[in-house]
Parts: sequence; C-alpha cells; structure tokens
Amino acid sequence: MTQSTALRALDAELMAAFTSAGLADAATFIQYGSGSPTSCSVYVDRGVTFQGFDGTVRNDAVTITAFLDEIAEVPKRGALFAVGAVTYKVDAVTAKDESRVVCVVST
Repeated sequence: MTQSTALRALDAELMAAFTSAGLADAATFIQYGSGSPTSCSVYVDRGVTFQGFDGTVRNDAVTITAFLDEIAEVPKRGALFAVGAVTYKVDAVTAKDESRVVCVVST
C-alpha cells in the first residue's frame, strides 16, 4: 500500500467516524461550470483566521474540508457546497494534498 493510498483510507475512516458522531456534515458538491451534483461529506470550520493574497486578515472566515475520493477534483473558484440549508461558494483553495482539499468559502 502506498502512502497516498494509506492516507486516503485513513481519511475515509476518520470521516465516517466523525460523521457518525455529528462532527462532519453531509453535503452536495457542484463544480463550477459542471452543474453535476456529487454527494460528499465535509468538515465546516467557522471563525478561522485567514490571510488573503492581498495581505488582508480575516478572523471570521469559513473553511470547508472535502476529500478528493468523494469529489474527484479540486474545486474551482465559484464551485458550490450545499450543507443542509446553507450553500457555500468557494473563494479560494488554501491547502491540498493527495487526499483532501481545504477551501475558504462564503455564503
């Protein structure tokens, strides 16, 4: 098993456990320009400190962490995550590895 495969398997197990415990949310992902909805699980974090590319610091940012095994591709700016009654729009991707992607989003 490669490191990438092991990381994806570990992330999938953790996501399943956190979803069962109510610490992760079911979501629908729609890639910008695609229009094709995909079911996934996400972590929504509120009140995150984020420094934008222009040096502006926000202390109220919202991030969504999603897993590439579920959404298949890195979200483009403008992609949507629907979590319950709230729809979040991707403003920027701030982190990515072989398994997951973290996006700063807005409502």
